[in-house]
Amino acid sequence: MKIKLSGIMIMAGLATLITACASASGSRKPKAEVKDKITVNVDFSAEKIPVSPYIFGINDGADLKKVQPKSIRLGGNRMTAYNWETNKSNAGSDWHNASDDYLVSKIPSQYKTLPGGPALNVSQNAENHNIPYTLLTLQMAGYVAKTNGNMTLKNELDGKDWCKVVNRKNDKFLTRPDVTDNVVYTDEYLNYLDKMIGKSNSKSGFKGYALDNEPALWQHTHSLIQRKPLLTEELMAKSIDLALTVKDFDPDADVFGPCLFGYSSFCELGANWKSIKINSLFRYQWFIDYYLDKMKDAETEYGKRLLDVLDLHYYTEAKGGCGIRACKHYDNDECIKARINSVRSLYDPDYKEKSWIQDTGAQFFPLIPKVQASIDKFYPGTKLGFSEYDFGGGEHISGAIAQTDFLGLLAQKGVYFATIWAYDKADYQFEAINMFTNYDKNGSYFGDNLIPSATSDDYTISSFVAENTTDGKLHIILTNKAIHTATKVTINLGSYKDSTAEWYVLDDSGAKIYKAADGIKVKNGQLTVVLDPLSVNQLVLE
Repeated sequence: MKIKLSGIMIMAGLATLITACASASGSRKPKAEVKDKITVNVDFSAEKIPVSPYIFGINDGADLKKVQPKSIRLGGNRMTAYNWETNKSNAGSDWHNASDDYLVSKIPSQYKTLPGGPALNVSQNAENHNIPYTLLTLQMAGYVAKTNGNMTLKNELDGKDWCKVVNRKNDKFLTRPDVTDNVVYTDEYLNYLDKMIGKSNSKSGFKGYALDNEPALWQHTHSLIQRKPLLTEELMAKSIDLALTVKDFDPDADVFGPCLFGYSSFCELGANWKSIKINSLFRYQWFIDYYLDKMKDAETEYGKRLLDVLDLHYYTEAKGGCGIRACKHYDNDECIKARINSVRSLYDPDYKEKSWIQDTGAQFFPLIPKVQASIDKFYPGTKLGFSEYDFGGGEHISGAIAQTDFLGLLAQKGVYFATIWAYDKADYQFEAINMFTNYDKNGSYFGDNLIPSATSDDYTISSFVAENTTDGKLHIILTNKAIHTATKVTINLGSYKDSTAEWYVLDDSGAKIYKAADGIKVKNGQLTVVLDPLSVNQLVLE
């Protein structure tokens, strides 16, 4: 038995030695035939772009054993009619307009009976998992759940089934809120959270507050509360008043709005939107222009910024070869390409995705430059965030590639915040986040300053390069979007002539990053590697 064990140990040692030799030379046997030769040029002379760590985020409910985020949001449809005093919420159209205790059903017992239980739980989770940024959704539609049961139009809003939301109490705040008065107060909620976890400038307090969730859909998702079409002026009045409430109580907190659900809501909102455009002599191209302009007017009127982050939701509408959006046909090359390329609709003016958005003109594609132009024109200094998004493919390497390209794009464009809406079948997407935040499972981070880079064929290879000023390392993330062929990539690194690199890979072998090589030498300012088809790679240079 000892002899066999020794033999195994000897063979393992030889295998390690062989691997080390191969790694040091930068060679690795590719999984497929090598056809393409692509160059990546890193421009060290260009101005560096600060990377917001908060783009690497999740929505509450994602498995924190699988992903290491830098931000977390408590949001979604359930939060619109959430009663912080009793922890009851209403599902709206998601589930039979049911009012119940769903939001506290899966959290630790110590928070189930405390007011604001879900918020306290998120704050504690963030502290436990070293998540620096927390975002809480506040209620703005006007009413929240009071009792359990399936609600109908027969249930009066002012009665035993619903409580009215009032932003300012104008009275003494209670340590334990009065659950019998049929009213919940927003400023009392903020005061309660301050006493429990602190304000935004504390370690555990919420750093940002969202002005509810997807208001353009309230008449559909929460039709028992929003019983008439939401008018544009109504949304603005509610938004400004709630933002004032937050800023009066916690001036350092970020305010997020309007949390729009998707492309059509970016373009239009309330029933009177067309008349607003006409009356404004076409000053506004889309609703985003109007919203930003009115929030800027509010700052002028009240003497303080009331909108810090323009918050949008983005779910890809791109269809694959099958004609279905975000499909799961992982054996269909055209479907794989559609998912991977769908990110281009956010930045590439020459790309035309197959979707209803493109069919109706895609006037505001590519999206991020159009949004930034609106910000620059109507409310300069406003940050951009995506508190919900999903490109699908959580069970396939194509999902990891799309996720990586999206996060790299956000870094390039200076986006402030992003939290993916994905849960139990999102392992590849979560591991793509880890490629930036925890690639070695020791908490190592991509970097805080992005260095511009360009590839000779960005349809095949995407590149994102950053320096980490904490440890002094240079990080290069490359995605190979070729489906069947390996790709030889030469990276021009300028002054990095005597460096060596570690190589981390995420590919179709499983949703787990592994270290592929170590000690790869940079020769004459160049680093050459062969990337497997459909893979996410990170090279870390000392």
